[in-house]
Amino acid sequence: MIKVNLLRNRVQEVEGTQAAAGGGGGGSSDLTRDALVKVAFILLFTLGLMMYENQSIRALNEENGRLAASVTQLTKDVAQKAEQAEKFKDVEGQAKELEDKLKILKLLSKLRLREVKTLDFMQSSIPEKVWLKAVTFESDKQMVQNGHYQFTGNSVTTEDLTEFSHRLDGGAYLSDVIVVKNQEVAAGKNGTIREFLFTAEIGSKN
Repeated sequence: MIKVNLLRNRVQEVEGTQAAAGGGGGGSSDLTRDALVKVAFILLFTLGLMMYENQSIRALNEENGRLAASVTQLTKDVAQKAEQAEKFKDVEGQAKELEDKLKILKLLSKLRLREVKTLDFMQSSIPEKVWLKAVTFESDKQMVQNGHYQFTGNSVTTEDLTEFSHRLDGGAYLSDVIVVKNQEVAAGKNGTIREFLFTAEIGSKN
């Protein structure tokens, strides 16, 4: 009875060892399969990453090309605008110069008309016994619209000269009429006359 039990135990140990050996071979196969799957996954991931990078680099290069073309076009546009601006500056300067000349012409025309009216006023204001020998006008160098007249002439009496100066001083074209000279001079064998010189400023008293 004792020998039989020992043999039975030995058989069970051998069977257990074989079972263990068979189980160890299946685990090694599973580990190899897992390693291959991992390697394949890594390769696929690397390949996908490379393809993504290539597409991204291509897209970035295309975008860079478009931006470079836009920069070139904008540079040309800026150069053209700058050239047009320079032309406009020249035109603006010419327009300003013409405007200034037009203002001067209008002023000169206004002054000429005023001189004509002033001379007409003086002619209508001369008394019968007063006559002018010379009328000179000097314009102000700083303000051409200002200036003064100088009159020289003769009159029969001082009263005639005084009346003439009052008429001029009371008009709308002259002011500050000042008699500078009023003296008696010989008029041949038959008597004497008055020789005068007086000045007047342009404009009214107001």
